[in-house]
Amino acid sequence: MPPKKKKSGKTKTKVKKEDGAELSLEEQYLRTVQEMGSLKDRLAEHQELSRRSRASQELMKEKVVEAKAIVEEEKLCKREVAFDLTRQYKSMKEQLESKVEYLEAQIMKLRAELENTKSQLAQVMEEKERLQKERSDDVSALTNKLHSVEKSYETILQDALDTLAAKIEMARTKWDAESQVIDHNTLQTLLAFGRPVSEGSTSHPRT
Repeated sequence: MPPKKKKSGKTKTKVKKEDGAELSLEEQYLRTVQEMGSLKDRLAEHQELSRRSRASQELMKEKVVEAKAIVEEEKLCKREVAFDLTRQYKSMKEQLESKVEYLEAQIMKLRAELENTKSQLAQVMEEKERLQKERSDDVSALTNKLHSVEKSYETILQDALDTLAAKIEMARTKWDAESQVIDHNTLQTLLAFGRPVSEGSTSHPRT
């Protein structure tokens, strides 16, 4: 009896549904990396299945060649066996070729999905770098503005102190002048009344 062929289940590609939630760049990056790993694993699995199928096909060809050699030696008694083996070979060959075509189509599909995922990852990384650069530029601009404001405040404060010092000096000068006038008037008044003037009575302490 011909060997029973084991049924191989087709690998179903699971597509995650979008839940409508907006993902951050970090989440998009992690999700893309996970999808790339899954696609690579599936690609390797299909390639291994294709290799095994081809190896099985080559092995079957070798068996058929050996069988035909035996048939040539025993044509009379082995004709039915050769016919049955040939039929099995053709049937298995068709099945293997069909499976190989399917696996090759799956490999091409997975490669296309992998390239698309790589492109999406590159876009995510580019967007991430752009946002990081914008953030760095904003921080630099704010830092420069803060330094400029601090410098302006220092200048304003220094100008205010200089102005205050100048006003104090002007007030002191004016006070000294007024004090001298008062001393002179006091001296004249005392002389008019004929009172002696002591040195300390007409002088004011200076700060």
